[in-house]
Amino acid sequence: MEQTDDQIVRGVVKWFDLAKGFGFVIAEDVSQDILLHVNVVRKFGRASVSAGDLVSLTLGTTTKGYQAVELLSVESADGRPDVDTRPEPDPEAELLPARLKWFDKGKGYGFVNVFGSDEDVFVHVDVLRAAGLTESLVGEAMCVVLTRGAKGASALSLFPWDAALTWQAAQDE
Repeated sequence: MEQTDDQIVRGVVKWFDLAKGFGFVIAEDVSQDILLHVNVVRKFGRASVSAGDLVSLTLGTTTKGYQAVELLSVESADGRPDVDTRPEPDPEAELLPARLKWFDKGKGYGFVNVFGSDEDVFVHVDVLRAAGLTESLVGEAMCVVLTRGAKGASALSLFPWDAALTWQAAQDE
């Protein structure tokens, strides 16, 4: 059964590449792969999705084929429920622009670099997960709130790059 615009379909993420800014979803009743753009994922409140995640989405058509218009739900492939548990940036916290320098999934940690600083900032896998970053996104721009300990700076929390706009608006109030 072929779908038309504004129909809700369920499918599986075939692949998603944040660096490219898109990926594809396979749905049983749709004749071709469905384009999933990073802006649709971010509008849902996540930075990324992973291959194998189950998704529910609103389907649209373009001259090039099917695409996701709105992401409605995500069930993580690793069995974790996908509840948006990301905290809002604390208006009192200093939100700093940063990039993910590297991340080792096997070790469960990596480092970010704050723009304008040479210091490596430790980031644990749990902080990435809480931010909705389920893939290793080397080079991804983000915002970070730091904490300092005996071994140096650590990421207390991460936020999508555009969170800086919301945070700045709260500061201006």
